Amino acid sequence: MSGFWLFLVCLMGLCWGSFLSVLVMRTLKEESILYPQSHCTSCNKPLLWWHKIPIISFLILKGKCYFCNAPISIQYIIFEITGLVIWLFSFNKYVSIYDALAVVIILSMFLSISYSDIKDKKISTYQTIIIAFAGLLFNRFDLMNSILGGIVGAGLVYLFIYLGLKLLKKETFGEGDIYLLGAFGAVVGFNKLFLFLIYALFAELFFVLPKYISNLIKTGNEKTLKYLIYFSLACLFLYVFRNMSFWGSNLIFIGCLIYILYLACQIVQDLFYAIKTQENQSYCPIAPALALACLFFLM
Repeated sequence: MSGFWLFLVCLMGLCWGSFLSVLVMRTLKEESILYPQSHCTSCNKPLLWWHKIPIISFLILKGKCYFCNAPISIQYIIFEITGLVIWLFSFNKYVSIYDALAVVIILSMFLSISYSDIKDKKISTYQTIIIAFAGLLFNRFDLMNSILGGIVGAGLVYLFIYLGLKLLKKETFGEGDIYLLGAFGAVVGFNKLFLFLIYALFAELFFVLPKYISNLIKTGNEKTLKYLIYFSLACLFLYVFRNMSFWGSNLIFIGCLIYILYLACQIVQDLFYAIKTQENQSYCPIAPALALACLFFLM
């Protein structure tokens, strides 16, 4: 990338990051991104043109509003730098401008949806549709694979919702998750959908597991907590000694696998019971996990 293109990409990235901050904040408030114009969130006075220059305006104003001296949130700087990183990654990774722009849109919309999913448990349908179209653009030379991935991704969530209503008598996913998984499938395509759903599942563990353990401790559910500890230790034991010669006739190895399977069944059974009886009310956002899996796919 030449010096001029690098400068242009950096400039566009910073401006895009500034737009991202507006998109995310107004999505949470369910406001239009076009009206009203940018204003101070404390005194509501419209910002002047030189108040909107990415990073530079924050430094000139010393992190305070020009009109009322209220502190300006550092999150605006974080979004602007994030936009810069997204543009640099996309245009450095992909030669085609269509691929690069599609990746910019996909990552940006996933970032916005993840933020709103964590903060307000909301998923924007419009943003998921934008991701889906960007996925079709990215996979324009393999459209059928992308379309089929979107249909199967959305269909899987619909199936889980149906099974949840039948087996658990409650909704396990929201309507927004149908659109989100459909958009995710359109990006990764049908041929890689299940592989990257597994990656997303592992990423989701980082969000779910701490809350799950915390709830076990709070509710005094020592039995399930012991199962979880024994399961982790058994898996660690099996991994560490996977190449050791003392497995002999494989009876110990098979016995260890059976024990792990037994523990896993007990944990899953207790988890389903907790969901069915509504003992665990913790909300676990899936958008961040899908965003990480999508990033891994695009890398």
